[in-house]
Amino acid sequence: MKGVVYVAKDTVEVRDLPMPVTAANEIMVKIEYCAVCATDVHVVSHGLYGLQPPMVMGHEACGTIVEVGEEAAKTCSLKVGDRVSACPLHFCGQCEFCKKGMVMHCKQAGFEPEKKPMDSMVEYRTYFPDQLFKLPDYVTFEQAALVEPISTAARGINLADMKLGSTVFLSGAGSIGLIMLNLLGLQGGTRITVSDPVPEKRQMALDLGAQFVIDPTKQDVIEECNKITDGMGFDYVFEMSGSTKAAEQCPQIISKCGSIIYFAVYPMDYTLPLNLFDMYGKEARLQFVFTDPFVYPNSVDLLSRLDTDKLIGPIYDIEDAPQAFKDFQNAKYPKLLIKCSK
Repeated sequence: MKGVVYVAKDTVEVRDLPMPVTAANEIMVKIEYCAVCATDVHVVSHGLYGLQPPMVMGHEACGTIVEVGEEAAKTCSLKVGDRVSACPLHFCGQCEFCKKGMVMHCKQAGFEPEKKPMDSMVEYRTYFPDQLFKLPDYVTFEQAALVEPISTAARGINLADMKLGSTVFLSGAGSIGLIMLNLLGLQGGTRITVSDPVPEKRQMALDLGAQFVIDPTKQDVIEECNKITDGMGFDYVFEMSGSTKAAEQCPQIISKCGSIIYFAVYPMDYTLPLNLFDMYGKEARLQFVFTDPFVYPNSVDLLSRLDTDKLIGPIYDIEDAPQAFKDFQNAKYPKLLIKCSK
């Protein structure tokens, strides 16, 4: 079968890989689509999490069940032919974190290649039953490729505990930023403001409900935010870009008793300079976000409420995946999809 492999810094290749074998407690999925995530690109561009090549890429996947292991068939209702969205995280259920309900921090999960944190930008892949979520008939595979990023964005909103009518600033209108923007509108955000240096992304933000946009390369972000909020600052600031400069501006535009949600993945050696006295005076809160597999069923349902036509960008055959990784760097498109199977 074919798969997309990280082979060297800034380089992925499409290679022939061994066909996986379905263990008794696993389910084989024919992967229909796998979306390109910034995490994939960060792994390839600067070895995020210390990951080294060679490594099979991709984790935002969906597809069709083609085989169910004997033991798996006894423990779940999934069957051959079911259309599913796949969660990259498999948790043990037995470690201290799992027993506290924090399965996203399971000690047995991780980014070591043998734990298959990626491995989904392929024609076929095996999963454990708890990683798969059945799709309703009205959800297309193209839409289903968005379930994983929707779940992480929804996790961010849930952790923020955002109140109806709150003022919201969003830094970064990349593919995950646009998904977050769409969700923030559904959550009742007001004075929704998006900052992004790419004109196409600012227009996409307006199309998805942003009320104000800022070009950080030509406008003073802090000054513009003060105008929009009448000097009050925003109740919630979502930093989605991964830009260290943008990250450092967030404390300056947060309101009193506001919350800054640092959603993006930043350089591993970066330390945020933060004036704790200013934050104390504002009684502001910092929140960081990882993931939550328990949000997946809700995320599947959310597909019917999101403007998925505006969130999905170009679609590439698996043979053209290297070009998709290059195009991601252009920062002009919403979510890029890889068509993994014919």
